[in-house]
Amino acid sequence: MRLLILTGRPDCLGENDVPIGDAFRHFGWEVIFGEIAGIGSEDFRYFTRGVLVSPSGEPHQLGSAARGAWGVYFIDECQLVLVNEGPPSSISRDVWQMLWLASQHTPFVNSVAGTLFLETKHALGLVVPKEHRALAYASNEFSVLWERYRQSPDLCWVAKPANAFGGENVFLLPPNGPNVRAVLQCLTGNVDAKSKFGGLTERESLVKRHQFQYGREGYKAQYALLEHFISEVRQGEKRVIVACGQVVVWHGRKAPLDDHRSNITQGGKPIPVGLHSNEVKLAELVGQKLMDYGVNFVGLDMAYPYIIDVNLTSPGGLYDAKLASGVDRSVQVAKLMISLLKA
Repeated sequence: MRLLILTGRPDCLGENDVPIGDAFRHFGWEVIFGEIAGIGSEDFRYFTRGVLVSPSGEPHQLGSAARGAWGVYFIDECQLVLVNEGPPSSISRDVWQMLWLASQHTPFVNSVAGTLFLETKHALGLVVPKEHRALAYASNEFSVLWERYRQSPDLCWVAKPANAFGGENVFLLPPNGPNVRAVLQCLTGNVDAKSKFGGLTERESLVKRHQFQYGREGYKAQYALLEHFISEVRQGEKRVIVACGQVVVWHGRKAPLDDHRSNITQGGKPIPVGLHSNEVKLAELVGQKLMDYGVNFVGLDMAYPYIIDVNLTSPGGLYDAKLASGVDRSVQVAKLMISLLKA
């Protein structure tokens, strides 16, 4: 049996690659660590460049190179595929298209369609019950988000891109904050800031008439999300790993003293925490809902009673949970994935 793990660099294995790859090898599987940017086709058979690792041999370490035979490997010669990292934006469309075509013949742990359309803040309304998500607004127009913010001047908000990861460009907006206008302009593409008509009252009719022609470089709008700040995050977020609808492992995240973000990529630290029954129930509810769309492995960011984010291509958590608590649940994850494949 052969598992293909699509990752960024087989010569520098990441936090998802190492535990899952070693766990499948524990069950006697060969593992190919393939380059997500190396997808191609030969007579419409899809392949990737990568390293084939045998079941025997020493476990890998975070950041180590995959030890095995470099080569070109066809996806349809694998029994299961796990996407551990998304493709670079410049080739993203082609890669996802070819992976979807490949998935018509080879099972993926997370369906390509489910991954592509549900790994976004926009999707929280579909998979998370209303009472467990923050009120949010999405737009690519600065004026829409700016007006929402000004309608509730006593509230604290969070502004962020809808499709960014690792805490990138996540801003905490205090009540009557002096930089809020600039932040919302920045996140929506600085369209208003680039207006050739300026902001004078007597020019408002011109601004409205030409609202989609702002800027010297044409249409530059970007989507941003404005959501109510959840005070529960001050008590700490938890990363909960759900495999095949079951909670398998979790850890807490402690934010740096000089940052409101607890993402590990932003300096947050994994810490041991408990997970009470209501948190397990919510995580498994969301995990089972995702399974309806072919998504079987997910990392949920939770500040109970809220789900903050859904992570599909880089769910993380197995490695950091082991660091925090000493508990390694990667074999259990592999066992669940193998059982699902057999079913």
